[in-house]
Amino acid sequence: MKNIYYALTSLAIVLTSLFLLPNTSHAANGDVYDVGQAILNVRSSPSIDSEIVGQLQAGDQLVEFGEQHGWVQTYFGGKEAWVAKHYLIPVKHDKPVQVQVQATPNEGSSSSQVQPQAQTSNASHSLNGYNIMLDPGHGGYDPGSIGINGVREKFLTLETSKQIAEQLRAAGANVLLTRSSDSYVSLGDRIRISDAYTTHAFISVHYNAFPNSSADGINTFYYSSKDQKLAEHVHQGLASAVTLRDRGMVPNNYYVLRNNHAPSILLELGFLTNYNDFATIRSNSFQHQVANGITNGLKNYFAN
Repeated sequence: MKNIYYALTSLAIVLTSLFLLPNTSHAANGDVYDVGQAILNVRSSPSIDSEIVGQLQAGDQLVEFGEQHGWVQTYFGGKEAWVAKHYLIPVKHDKPVQVQVQATPNEGSSSSQVQPQAQTSNASHSLNGYNIMLDPGHGGYDPGSIGINGVREKFLTLETSKQIAEQLRAAGANVLLTRSSDSYVSLGDRIRISDAYTTHAFISVHYNAFPNSSADGINTFYYSSKDQKLAEHVHQGLASAVTLRDRGMVPNNYYVLRNNHAPSILLELGFLTNYNDFATIRSNSFQHQVANGITNGLKNYFAN
């Protein structure tokens, strides 16, 4: 009789513990949200009592990597962070096209690459259905290059990326920025954000610097054969749209290119240490020219 009592008691404890277990985080789903209020606190854990590690503003966007108790897990300052979901507005965009895992030619690694397969687009009209990830270089405590008059690269890359995003959205593309404010985002988090978004093209935006002030012009960098076609079309669009010297396309081993599953390029849009480049870069017309050149390049890329 005593054994039966202990068995029933143990069963009751197990059943009670199952019902009292907290909700566990969902798997990362890559949903994108707009911040729906003027200031939104970012916290270290999914609780109103947890430490505030930063703030987001209306118009900022974030990617959801998990959910728990009505809180969304994302990344902020290179670390896992949480925001209250009821202050977020889902970003509605066309359903991403399916991706296929393909083996790529051996480039020193045996891992597979994810190569998005998209429908052909009309280059002269629309980028509907394509997901473009813009990556404004540097941010937060990483200023990037320091140019003439102490101008910091991190502000220019964000300003330019927002101009590019506006043009791409006008052409029908779904656009997300790896950062939309002056915040630090680690290189690894930039890749994780891109992977979660089913990205069709990843474009990292930078400006150059060099001790010799005579260095000038624009470059487009790519890593492998999966990136080369994207580099060719975007660089051609840029070179035909801006007046700065064309320094050409160059293969490079940058982290955000080497580790990215999506076709990826890194742009250097002129030298902050060259007086002619700097004066041009700071003009509104140059920002629009860059945005137009990249938009036209992407239209041609997806049409071919």
